[in-house]
Amino acid sequence: MQGVRGVLFRVMAVLLPLAAIVGIELIWQMVAPERLFVAMPGQPDYRIVNPNFAARYFRGFKPHVAFNPVLKEKPPNSLRIVALGGSSTAGYPYHFYHAFPERLAAGLRAQYPLKTIEVVNLGMTAINSNVIRDITPAVARLDPDAVLIYAGHNEYYGALGAGTGPSGLRERAALKRAALLLKRSRIYRALERLLTVERQSDRTMMARSVGDADIALQGPAYQAGLRQFEANMTGILRHLRARDIPVYMGTVVSNLEGQPPLGEDSPAASAFQAALELMAAGDSAAALDTFVQARELDPVRFRAPAAINLSIRELAARWDAFLVDLEPLFAEFGHDTLFTDHLHPTYVGHQVMAEAFRWAMRDQLPDAEPAPAMDARPDLFEQAHAGLQIRRLKGGFPFTRDLTPEQEWDRFADHLEQALHSGSYPDSLAAAFVEMDVELPRALLLASRRAQDEGDSLQALRFVRALLYWQPFNASVKRSAASLAGRADRYAALAGEVAQLAAARSPDTDLLNTLAAIRLRQRQLNAAEQLLSEVEAQAPESPFMLYNTARLLVLQGDTLTARDYFVRYQAAVAQGSP
Repeated sequence: MQGVRGVLFRVMAVLLPLAAIVGIELIWQMVAPERLFVAMPGQPDYRIVNPNFAARYFRGFKPHVAFNPVLKEKPPNSLRIVALGGSSTAGYPYHFYHAFPERLAAGLRAQYPLKTIEVVNLGMTAINSNVIRDITPAVARLDPDAVLIYAGHNEYYGALGAGTGPSGLRERAALKRAALLLKRSRIYRALERLLTVERQSDRTMMARSVGDADIALQGPAYQAGLRQFEANMTGILRHLRARDIPVYMGTVVSNLEGQPPLGEDSPAASAFQAALELMAAGDSAAALDTFVQARELDPVRFRAPAAINLSIRELAARWDAFLVDLEPLFAEFGHDTLFTDHLHPTYVGHQVMAEAFRWAMRDQLPDAEPAPAMDARPDLFEQAHAGLQIRRLKGGFPFTRDLTPEQEWDRFADHLEQALHSGSYPDSLAAAFVEMDVELPRALLLASRRAQDEGDSLQALRFVRALLYWQPFNASVKRSAASLAGRADRYAALAGEVAQLAAARSPDTDLLNTLAAIRLRQRQLNAAEQLLSEVEAQAPESPFMLYNTARLLVLQGDTLTARDYFVRYQAAVAQGSP
């Protein structure tokens, strides 16, 4: 009996502290639940991505997330899309509204002017398939109409990547899954912070994320990265397919001609030099193959190897996902022309990606006229800021070697100082933003007003387009943006996008009338007809609507009905109808 009591006592001695820890964790989670999506302050009908959620996957770093408010209750006439991936999906070095998911959304809004288009961009710097798989259940609960996946570059140096952490954890998928589960615990992460000495670093995230800098082709870490990607993507696709959620998988692209190998491996460097010589000799096909060989031999694997795209193609076929084959599409343009660095697309590259995904979705999006021409070029502030981001990136490892973190930062600080005092308003504004001396919405508002004062309506439109993404519920900003768009006769493509964005969340008759007039200028007659019919249902004697409907009918060849609308327009004006 004494022995039994002793065993029970020892068991209880272990279980009671565990029960206490579990109890504390449960209470903590109930009092302050930690979810991927949280209520949006001031907008009870909307949710936003929790800006602190992704910090669990890193130490000393919190990835930025796009500001994409999404309705708690999915409307009936809506299209909800979620985009998953790393920094390219997030839009780096640009802000999220220049990334391909939002460029896709802009095209869809133009095609479906009265449909609620919601694109939730969950792209985040340095995340990989480990994180994407971990958040997939929360994504599925959004009930999206489609999920877009552009991922594969971060399998070696991203969160719990095959080239990071202790060797046992690198190669064992079960241990990584356990680590991800533990990171859901508030207590575990608190202990992790307590027991880990975090050093402040001015190094780029790219430099900090490297564990084993050199990963040999076909070596153990290389193979572990491929197994990790396939296992996680299989879990993601299985989960989404079980819920009948269509998935669109993009092959990943990287800079070949314009990016020498990042490692100090002589075979990779030799192959790259041979490719340059073949290109100079005019043998572009052989040059491309040799550039690919140089990338494959590059031991610093920030660029996904060819085996990742092979896996994407096989997974898409196996799980009935839609393949969006970006690799040959980028090759047509010349790989180096569409990249800002080793793998992040330019704004043109993002527009190419957006169009590729939209084309792949055409069977899911019937009965729409082609979208009008799009103006994807960022405003001057955004271009200056992206340039600073790239300069900072390339000033550190692995682009620039043999510098201390302090030396890297000092060099970048000099560039900031030059930009700040350059005499160029966008450059100085971008430098002030990087130094956190100015808030972005305020900067964009001031820049838009300055451009208008200088008579530069093109830049004013671009600035206000960016501002609308940060303040989508600001009625004053939306009305001034629509007014500016309505007056911009020379820039109909950009004006239409701005007006459509202004009307996206609160389509009142004034905004819809302005948008309809712009679509008429673009000869987007189907879109104009839908918009004017909606206005007529809400305000049947609106002079603006009556006049533009008369114009529409003339363009459609129905001059008789157009005359009736013009007579109604004259009567409404005479009576002073609003």
